[in-house]
Amino acid sequence: MAEMSNPTFKDRCIVSCGMLHPEINHLVKTDFLNPRRILFTPPGLHALPDKLEEHLLKRLAQARESCPDRRIIVVYGKKCYVNTDEPLKRVDSILQAAGQGIVRVQGDYGYDMLAGFEDRQRISGGRQDKTLWFTPGWLKSWKTVYQRYFGWDSADANANFPGFYDKIIVLDGFGLAEEYMIQHAEEILELFDWTGLEVEFHPITLDRFKGLLVDSLLPSADEELEGM
Repeated sequence: MAEMSNPTFKDRCIVSCGMLHPEINHLVKTDFLNPRRILFTPPGLHALPDKLEEHLLKRLAQARESCPDRRIIVVYGKKCYVNTDEPLKRVDSILQAAGQGIVRVQGDYGYDMLAGFEDRQRISGGRQDKTLWFTPGWLKSWKTVYQRYFGWDSADANANFPGFYDKIIVLDGFGLAEEYMIQHAEEILELFDWTGLEVEFHPITLDRFKGLLVDSLLPSADEELEGM
């Protein structure tokens, strides 16, 4: 990841999955991000690929009101769009069809932008594939994803979580653990009861996410050629 002493996003527009709203909002409040405009799609649309594409294109159109394509940054994981009807289609192909020069922050999923594979292996004791990775956004939206979008009931949850996962680990980039355990204890208990998985908070920094965002500011090969 690139290093910039004073990165500025003031001439950029950001279109992000709503799952990362807490992290992006935190980076704005702490003066790391200062984009011209930030737009969010509803969280959890990976469960509804057609809706994901629809909302993403709508937000891109809104972003174009303030920024040209090459100044638009999309915060979506590479693998967040999976459609069995169009198996070769991904977020990147949607962006390529939508315009030229739109940059996607690199990462397979939103949680991968917060903690890379090696970090997740370390955090999970080598069992990252057996861990259900949550972020603060997931804590707020898991019912929408699993119960509304997927339409799962408790029987579906019992068939899909225990045995497949050891536990839920929440990647906590700004010290939410104590607040949740005290002020939202019933919500954590409800999540445990429904999934059958213990919920564990793990503190992380947002350094990886910040580095990936800075990388998105680097000029593309086409821009470098134009500047020559």
